[in-house]
Amino acid sequence: MPDTVAVIDVGSNSIKLLVARAGATSNSLETLCSETIETRISGGISSKLPSLNEDAITAGSATIAKLQKMAQNYQPDHTVIVATSAVRDAINSDDFIQNVAEATGLQIRTLSGTEEAKYIGQGITCDPAIGGMTSFIQTDIGGGSLELIRFDAGQIQQAISLQLGAVRLTERFIEDADAPLTLKIEASIRRYVTEQLISSDFDFSPAELPLIGTGGAYTVSRYMFVGENFDYRYPRGTSPYLLRSTLKQLKNKLAPLPLQERLSIPHLPAARADIMPTALIIIDALLEVANRSKLTHSFYNLRYGVAANLLKQQTKCRL
Repeated sequence: MPDTVAVIDVGSNSIKLLVARAGATSNSLETLCSETIETRISGGISSKLPSLNEDAITAGSATIAKLQKMAQNYQPDHTVIVATSAVRDAINSDDFIQNVAEATGLQIRTLSGTEEAKYIGQGITCDPAIGGMTSFIQTDIGGGSLELIRFDAGQIQQAISLQLGAVRLTERFIEDADAPLTLKIEASIRRYVTEQLISSDFDFSPAELPLIGTGGAYTVSRYMFVGENFDYRYPRGTSPYLLRSTLKQLKNKLAPLPLQERLSIPHLPAARADIMPTALIIIDALLEVANRSKLTHSFYNLRYGVAANLLKQQTKCRL
């Protein structure tokens, strides 16, 4: 019986579970279970001394315990919990880690920004839709950070993590999250993102190199474009391509609306309504700096990379 692994990915906006085992072909994964629960633990992430409040610790621990129980139905050989920006940056991360350990018996592994970027990069190589593509750039946008990974001939040549997550920048630039987003605020966010991307010295050339997008902002955008026919777990038959022009139209639709009106828009998850305009501004600034008119969306992000790495380790142990 092939090894089965369970990965719980503790992000800033959501907590995700993947249960998988090695697929039939090299570098592929067979997904046994995939689940996402919107649990934002990253409130206050933009402050100088970010910390996880008591409600976030309680809610996050409960969600992780729920996902662990779900994973146990598949009797995984190995279960790991990894955490990213919200936990990494919190001054009281030890309180959260201890709370989760008491609830699950498992220790959270907090990834560095570089580790996060590399695991995301490994995850994309498991996507059958990318099949055969060995040179591309991947971008992942979360609540706390934005990762950029450059692949050349199947190898990661550059991987960076920038503090350009949608929650972080919403908190930093928007004083009233319930109000419409003004053009002045939008310009400030765009200018800041552009400056950070340019100063990072990330190599986006040539313009023909495909750009692959992972993370909740891209998934929600794709969901909103497709509507009722979209299934997060089984996205067959839906186009993975996201055009900059279409994403900009979505931003122009959402940004001028107060939060209460955004909440009534079909297929926009309530837990994302406050940060989605910021996420779309980040994406548009990224596409402008990268000189791209479109990107390809993929579901294969961090948790897939962690799972693939775990399965490779187990294979080596048996040799």
